[in-house]
Amino acid sequence: MGALASWVVLAAVMGQSSAPYVRSRVSPGDETTQCLYWTQTRVNWQQSTVGNPKATNHTEFDAITRSFQSWQDIFASCGNLSLVEGSRVNSRTVGYNRSGDNINLILFRGRACRDVVDANDACFSQDTCANTYDCWDDSDGTIAITLTTYDERTGVVYDSDISFNAARFNFTTGNGGPCGIVATPDCVDTDVQNTATHEVGHFVGLDHTLATNSTMNPSAPPGETSKRTIDSGSRNFVCVAYPKGSASQPCFPVPGGNGNGNGNGDGDGSGDGDGCTAATGGLAVLPLLAAASLLARRRRGAR
Repeated sequence: MGALASWVVLAAVMGQSSAPYVRSRVSPGDETTQCLYWTQTRVNWQQSTVGNPKATNHTEFDAITRSFQSWQDIFASCGNLSLVEGSRVNSRTVGYNRSGDNINLILFRGRACRDVVDANDACFSQDTCANTYDCWDDSDGTIAITLTTYDERTGVVYDSDISFNAARFNFTTGNGGPCGIVATPDCVDTDVQNTATHEVGHFVGLDHTLATNSTMNPSAPPGETSKRTIDSGSRNFVCVAYPKGSASQPCFPVPGGNGNGNGNGDGDGSGDGDGCTAATGGLAVLPLLAAASLLARRRRGAR
């Protein structure tokens, strides 16, 4: 894979689509570029054994499992992909490892990098603080980030990891009302399942949409649980992009392929594409206008 460069896209709210679903692209929002998608029929994912370091009863594990299962139920109905949970792992490293095994990892970062890392540390410019110091290195206002590595030429995904910002957000798994000044045991602040269901949408190839009530809407107020239930537009994406009994569908014929998802990039990191890129999509807090700069971030550069 070629070298990666680094830049940031600030997505203006008015430029975002309100379509029922929006597929992630090699260039965010640019419909002339290839879509991102998995080509294998089975994708394993694993949770970090640490869970949420600020939790006491660790119900977040089950909440994340339920989030993946809600997507898997749709894939079982009309899709060709199986999302399979593996055993919990001790790894705290996200991103794609070109020379070793890769884990599609789900983890919580319990401290912000700027709170625990010297401001002059080179990791900030090298974009390595999160893995080096096990800390949250994105915006304070971003609830979670999905980091996806894919082939720039084919759009085929190699690896995807989800990180939760437990450094700045109080993640809950209850079913009561929103948490007030005095929190009750079952109240909802930043709901784990609500957040994870949105992030799994990024994991399988969805971008943000401003469609009302969509799981992939990019903002989430405290107490929200509506994203736990996957909307009809996102459901339709699964059936269209991953049709049952057929190959996964790119948006354009794959170079060197047969016009469907069976190009040279095979999703396991062995494709001979001319570049490997990491993309991030996340969920932000309200108000929506204030969250505009959090909608997309692309990373290219030596990793």
